[in-house]
Amino acid sequence: MKKLIWALRIGIVLFGACLVWEQVQVNRQEASHQRTNHQRQLRSGTTTTFRAVRQTRLSDFSATKVEAAQVWLQMKGTRVINEATPLHIRKISAGQRIQPDDPHSAVYSRQMTQVYSDDWRDANNSVIYTRNADNTISVTHGRSVQRLPGAMATRDTHSLRPVQTMTISAKPSATLLKVVQLII
Repeated sequence: MKKLIWALRIGIVLFGACLVWEQVQVNRQEASHQRTNHQRQLRSGTTTTFRAVRQTRLSDFSATKVEAAQVWLQMKGTRVINEATPLHIRKISAGQRIQPDDPHSAVYSRQMTQVYSDDWRDANNSVIYTRNADNTISVTHGRSVQRLPGAMATRDTHSLRPVQTMTISAKPSATLLKVVQLII
């Protein structure tokens, strides 16, 4: 009986060792494949990235994103394009308060679209606009940062600006494509 128990123990240990050995072999193969794939990507990395950007067209994106990118370029220009900072689009419904926390705040009279970035270095990192029927846009107001006299901290305030109506250029460009790709 003791010999049988010892034989079972040895069998279980050997079986466990075989399972561990098999798992080690599988892990080595996976690591080898990952290393090979990574080396292939490094060798062809620049051409693959270049092809991916080259093949992308504006028609691949939604009309909302293209319009927002056009407005952003028209209002902000190309100097504020930071490829590490994404842009966001937010729809603002008619009747929503300009300052949500203030019960006496003015309200938006029409549905608006806000394009904004997370770039903390850009003081005016937001453009709020609405599309008109005649293919123009009306920019209503944006956010500005004001330094209060005698205070060290900056404070975010909404400053109402006069409404600007402008026509957005519809010609596609490489810069427009870059901005559209930044929109999340």
